[in-house]
Amino acid sequence: MILQNHLERGVRVKVGQFFGTVRYVGEVPNTEGEWIGIEWDDPVRGKHSGTINGVQYFQTRAPNAGSMIRSEKLTKFQTLQQAITEKYIVTEDTLQLDSEMIQAVQKQLHASLFEIVGMEKIGGKQSNLQHLVDVSVRYCPVNAAGDLSSLVNLEMLDVSSTLLWNWSVVGNIAEQIPTLRELNLSNNRFVDPYEEQISVLAQKFANIRTIILKNCSISSWTELVRLARMWPGIENLLLEQNDIRYIEDEAPYIVALSRLKHLDLQANAVRDPDSIRNLGRLPALEELVLTGNGIRELTFSEDCPHNEKVDLFRNLRTIYLRDNPLQDQCHVFNELDKLAQLEHVMVDPDPSVSYEETVARIVGSITGLRMFNRSTISEKLRRDSECDMWKLYAHQWVEVRNDAQQLKAFFKSHRMYPRVMERLGSPEQFLPDTRKVSNMIRLQLLNELTGELREKKVPKRIILHTLQNLIVKLFGLPEGNSALRLYLLDRKRKVRIPLENHGRSLDFYSVEDNDTIVFE
Repeated sequence: MILQNHLERGVRVKVGQFFGTVRYVGEVPNTEGEWIGIEWDDPVRGKHSGTINGVQYFQTRAPNAGSMIRSEKLTKFQTLQQAITEKYIVTEDTLQLDSEMIQAVQKQLHASLFEIVGMEKIGGKQSNLQHLVDVSVRYCPVNAAGDLSSLVNLEMLDVSSTLLWNWSVVGNIAEQIPTLRELNLSNNRFVDPYEEQISVLAQKFANIRTIILKNCSISSWTELVRLARMWPGIENLLLEQNDIRYIEDEAPYIVALSRLKHLDLQANAVRDPDSIRNLGRLPALEELVLTGNGIRELTFSEDCPHNEKVDLFRNLRTIYLRDNPLQDQCHVFNELDKLAQLEHVMVDPDPSVSYEETVARIVGSITGLRMFNRSTISEKLRRDSECDMWKLYAHQWVEVRNDAQQLKAFFKSHRMYPRVMERLGSPEQFLPDTRKVSNMIRLQLLNELTGELREKKVPKRIILHTLQNLIVKLFGLPEGNSALRLYLLDRKRKVRIPLENHGRSLDFYSVEDNDTIVFE
């Protein structure tokens, strides 16, 4: 444990509710005694950036996040042993509730038989540290281990927002608790371990499976990978609210994180497609949280055929993409369809379309999807969604279906379309008939007396009286023959239908193209 009068650079301290890191220990000209230069986690607590009267004593990351204080203002340090004892050891005195308090409760509840049941049992279990499985000393001023040999069944330990700052101390804690599987170190700031420390610490962290490092000022993926070399058995890594931006394409992280199944990068800034693609090299990754990273697009491969999968994220089953300004969700869903094992996607609905359309797009686009935003996808929903996509892209398919290169590009951009067509067939029936509809029909006009036959194109809506006048002129009949008798020749039934109402049009009698009109 760092003694109160043996502070050094990097030590974590607490004043009131504010946490900070020691950046300077020493004198300041024209003042007496020793000063402690602090870089505060919350810059609001600071007064300067480490420079006083033109002299720079240290440099803060954020402007005006530093100040000088006296050591007596610092909260006194504790060992983890002391913090657990103080919180979990229950004495007989603490089990005896004040009789006046019980009487007051009885009176308020009108329950004279009111009593506290089970307190002795609970207190006994807490007092026996051997029975503890899950311990939290969050916000306690812990900066050292102490004797932890009594915690023989402890599996989960929360030391977030404490004063831990040195990985050697954390390693000492893990070494003393071989049953420990989950370690929450959130809201702490650690100094980087020396290279020679890493292999030693790796032995101490061998049993740890889950590490939570939320808001620990981890500024790069390279820094994280170096730390991960200390955690050979790590399966779950939570890195929410750090400042990780780029995932470098480097082999070491594949080795250091070869067993990693769950990776939480929520509220970082991993947003460029290359970085996300590089995460796909993690061989065991099953769940990836990229919520709130500012992601605008995803591209895994531009050359992947529609009937194949990419060799990335080979075991990924769940991906979280909420709170990201995705520009083209249809493109994102098409890219996600390239992942071989993907079953569950979390994403915000597209505000430009209805929620139902968003569901249809994602369910219809991703072959193996089983859940969307925690809702199970039924087979009926899948069939309906695929049918919706089948209709939605029908026009685009028609435009390119006769061009092999364009059709290949279309299938790359809409990977689901070939398989949907295999089930539903061609979507042509849902396309509007673009053929021009003519208002004219061809008639065969037959003079029954002479046998003369002529063809004439006339409007569908021509009335019979006008047609009579046309026949007179066309056949050169005498003007007195304008009152002709007209018949529609039905060749199929071998009958003649009289067209008697000369004020009606041809379409009233359902006259069609190439029909024969007989007159006499």
